[in-house]
Amino acid sequence: MSTQLSGSAVLRRVAARAGIGIWRQRGTFLFGLAATAVVVGYMAFNTSSPAVGSAAAAAAAVHSDCADTVLSAIADKSGSTPEQAYQCMAPTFQERVPEATFAEQLQAREMPNVDNIARLGNYKDPSGGTMVYYAVDANGQSVGYIVYLGQDGKVQRID
Repeated sequence: MSTQLSGSAVLRRVAARAGIGIWRQRGTFLFGLAATAVVVGYMAFNTSSPAVGSAAAAAAAVHSDCADTVLSAIADKSGSTPEQAYQCMAPTFQERVPEATFAEQLQAREMPNVDNIARLGNYKDPSGGTMVYYAVDANGQSVGYIVYLGQDGKVQRID
């Protein structure tokens, strides 16, 4: 004698057996859920600011945008940073200022003994640009910078 089960009956039996199995292993299941929540939370909240930390760490980090690139070029005078920062400047700036002059301007803004760079926040303006706020600690003093980005993400100016 054979009895055929309908599709919904099979699904109900599978769900019931899975529920019983999870209930028997509830400690392991809850630990797995908690571990997953911790990892997801860490990944969600740890992506806030690549420019926070020492000048060397900021220069070595992968830059998330042109504001980080240009500010790390001001703080760290490594060989390749000025070229990367120049590529992040607005096209109108690049037309007016040659790369060599830009590198000289970076050296003139040199901040010796940078201890910490902190990206404090962003503000999207109504025109589509962004203002990025930074605090830089050097020689026992704190200095604030505002980097203005255009709609294309290129640096318009730095105050």
